[in-house]
Amino acid sequence: MTNATRHTRPGSTVRSTPVKVVSRTDAGVAVVAAAAPGRSPVGPVTNATWAWSVRRFARALMWTLPGYAVAYGAVTLGRWDGGAPLPYLENGRAIHLVGWVVAVWLGLMALIAMAGLLAAARSRRTATTGLMVGLAGAVLWLPFAALARDTPVYGTDARTLALAGAAVYSAGWLLAGWSVLASGLFSRSDGLLLMVAAPMLGVAGLLLGPLQTVGAIFTLAAGIGMSWTAGRFVPSVRAAPETRASATAAGAQAVAAQVATTGGVN
Repeated sequence: MTNATRHTRPGSTVRSTPVKVVSRTDAGVAVVAAAAPGRSPVGPVTNATWAWSVRRFARALMWTLPGYAVAYGAVTLGRWDGGAPLPYLENGRAIHLVGWVVAVWLGLMALIAMAGLLAAARSRRTATTGLMVGLAGAVLWLPFAALARDTPVYGTDARTLALAGAAVYSAGWLLAGWSVLASGLFSRSDGLLLMVAAPMLGVAGLLLGPLQTVGAIFTLAAGIGMSWTAGRFVPSVRAAPETRASATAAGAQAVAAQVATTGGVN
């Protein structure tokens, strides 16, 4: 916002000059690394506290990736009889259906975690696109996966719709793997493993069942490495109060100097 501030000098007349005032939330971005709150934030939400909270949440949520691989591999390992797009869901065992739904949910949480951690990386757009595509694929895949393959659905059959949803779901994981590969934050091998596993977790796994278990193994290998790296590649911002105070003062002085020089802050 713009305020009219009066500047008075000895021997000069009083004049009004518009000065752009920077809010505390905007100034906090410049010192986000040092001014982030401690374990129990107190006070109004700023850009600094928001960024710190999102990063902390994404780092913890990253462990859903190996959890997704374990759950998916446990559910898909077993019998392959039946005529459904996912035969092991049609064999009358409710635990398989529940376990598969939980596994897909964990996979979506992992996509959210990757998008959050890569929000400031050069591949952030690819990671966000992978999340959106993966969500769309899961929504299309879930309602038809456990139906008999010849079940009529709006002029087509359940198998066709399940294959379409699985293809979109695989595309989401393929984009997510590419974003990890190109980010420079994780090991390139982790991104490559996710890209190799992407079709196995979706459309290829529906066509050849055992590939789902193989894809889960690849995802587990990538997930363990990424989860471990996520807790280490971003340095801690829990600086001492004195360090945060000095960094905040330095940022305020820089803003004040720019206002005095240019009359505003861009």
